[in-house]
Amino acid sequence: MEKEKNGRLVWIDISKGVAILLVLIGHSMRDEMRVAYPFLDVLYRGIYIFHMTWFFWLAGYGYRLSRNKGRMPLQIAGKRLRKQFPYWIIYTLFIYVAFYLAMKSTSLSSILSDAGYFKIDFIPYITSAILANNPWAFHLWFLWVLIIITVIVCLFDSLTNSRHTTLVCIFLIVIGLAGIAFRDKISLGDWWFLFSYISLYLPVFCLGILMADMKFSDTLAWIWGILGLIYIIVRIKFFSGFSGNSLNVEGWTRFAVYCVGYTMLPGLMVLLGKVFEKRLFPISESGMKRLVFLGKESLVIYLIHQPLCCAFMGTVLYNELRMPALIVMSICIAMSLVLSIIAVYLKRKLEKTLIRQDA
Repeated sequence: MEKEKNGRLVWIDISKGVAILLVLIGHSMRDEMRVAYPFLDVLYRGIYIFHMTWFFWLAGYGYRLSRNKGRMPLQIAGKRLRKQFPYWIIYTLFIYVAFYLAMKSTSLSSILSDAGYFKIDFIPYITSAILANNPWAFHLWFLWVLIIITVIVCLFDSLTNSRHTTLVCIFLIVIGLAGIAFRDKISLGDWWFLFSYISLYLPVFCLGILMADMKFSDTLAWIWGILGLIYIIVRIKFFSGFSGNSLNVEGWTRFAVYCVGYTMLPGLMVLLGKVFEKRLFPISESGMKRLVFLGKESLVIYLIHQPLCCAFMGTVLYNELRMPALIVMSICIAMSLVLSIIAVYLKRKLEKTLIRQDA
């Protein structure tokens, strides 16, 4: 596997770069666009079946690589918490202040309501955010759930003296599957989103851990990857509801669909990993460097893109100015990337300044 000077696997960054681009594409599509253009609806459903699963799988894969380097579970948890939790809490508070002030303007409040943003008091807002249902920055569920899943895995791995990671992963996969199977049997109330996301993506994270030490032949990767693609096509056609990742079936049928997904989708991830690792895709060296940049800064892009660039801007351009859907999507994606690049530049400049001051 090709590595940078610091030992970082390039194909993982490329994978994250492609995945965050899929996030931008998916979030730039408004429901009205998908109703008007069926091909966008099909694309949306396909993206939502796969892209967040890919992120959690890569997170578990990265966890295993860290363990193989000799890092202990609590060390890994501490490092990830220091990186992720401040972003989540600061951004959660920032979004509340920004939208609270914006809603004091009558014109902005009207546009925001069209985009699905309505007034809410601070305490209910924070409570909803903790329950992975932030009303003003719903996309933050991913970061919060990733933090929780990382802590769960690290704690269980640490409690077993870090010698039985495989057994821990199998146990947590079973727990996650049980959560999916029996979530309709218990009254979840406001906890539904958090419980649902953890039970859905905990097995994916653990599969990433288990598969990090496995070697797959090119033939197996292609066969397994094609089966994963067939699963996505079948699910779009027969099982995917309008909301994309939600299923239009319930009970044990839904459980079976998810179980097949856990079996098939990792094959597509393995195949994509091999494609990126061996550079089997038609892209220039500069294009690859851009994807690596997007992968390294995927967290910044993820935080910035949704409320302003996709939801608010998409509403203004599509609903108010009546611009064509593809142009609106292109502007939203471009604006997300430009603001993210500026944020990364400022972040790096600040880090360099702090290093000079410490020196």
